[in-house]
Amino acid sequence: MKAILFSCLITVTAFCALIAAAQALEKSESDDKTSLVVVELFTSQSCSSCPPADSYLEKLSREDNVIAMACHVSYFNRMNWQDTLSNEFCDIRQHGYASLEKPPRVYTPQMIMNGLNPFVGSRLEDGKTAFTRARGQRVEPIEIELDEKTIRFMLPPVDFPINGDFRLWMFGFKTSHSQDISGGENAGKKIHYVNSAITYTNLGAWEGDAISRSAPRPDGDIDGVIIFGQAGGYGRIVAAGKLDF
Repeated sequence: MKAILFSCLITVTAFCALIAAAQALEKSESDDKTSLVVVELFTSQSCSSCPPADSYLEKLSREDNVIAMACHVSYFNRMNWQDTLSNEFCDIRQHGYASLEKPPRVYTPQMIMNGLNPFVGSRLEDGKTAFTRARGQRVEPIEIELDEKTIRFMLPPVDFPINGDFRLWMFGFKTSHSQDISGGENAGKKIHYVNSAITYTNLGAWEGDAISRSAPRPDGDIDGVIIFGQAGGYGRIVAAGKLDF
């Protein structure tokens, strides 16, 4: 009995220590109100609920220290309209996020800030709450340069509870695109989109240390690149950078 009680005491003590560490991390992060915020929107030109979220993303993209990106999914393309910005890698990325949710949910418009806590992107009050919370989460800046046809980027070290299990993603994006839509749920509308992901590159693993790397400039009609450093591939974004060409 004493052994059982001692074991339970250790478990409770360890659990309390984890909670204390998480609270300390949250407090230390919340002291920095100018930290980067990464906003991702999963959207579709065939989604009638998406235009308000598209407009909200555009508004957020004009905020200081915000990296905003739209990822147009392809699974709505059967609805009498082919999204001109859709890519299957957006479907894969969204399903990656969903795999961490219980139960998994895939929908549009879905907005995610700093890789956490998905919500319906057209619910602006939820967006304000999520944005305030995200401002208090530390996201380290990634420096990015274009050297002819080579992307060079420098990552700072990150102080995060998860070590050695980060993934680096690079997305080539189109800054601005206006689309006349003649089919699907948004037929007859002209909608403006910002920072739409056009290309995707898996840059490999990262251990959270300070490093410099390079990668070929993505092919395609893009206006710049965005790079994320993300825990576990689809968890918390701990570092991010954006370069306009």
